Amino acid sequence: MKGNQKFRNFTKDKSAYTKVVGGLVALLLTIIIGVLVFWEVNDAITLDSAAANTSRNATTAMASTVFALLPIVALVIVAAIILGVVLGFGGGKSEM
Repeated sequence: MKGNQKFRNFTKDKSAYTKVVGGLVALLLTIIIGVLVFWEVNDAITLDSAAANTSRNATTAMASTVFALLPIVALVIVAAIILGVVLGFGGGKSEM
């Protein structure tokens, strides 16, 4: 239960919640901006050779897959935060 004690000490600092939410918002904004920049740059690129176009198409397909999975990363982070808070419940007497 030592891990629980460390978590309780962490949760006494109310600014920690603000930092976690701020970090999560920053992560989501970074994902959105990255996706927008990629698609704008990808559409602007013109290539002359067939091999370069094939490579670009493969990169675009892979990016589509990765960008579809990025929101799941954010959901996993939110779930981890919720689990951490729930595990901290009932950890004993805490001083506020």
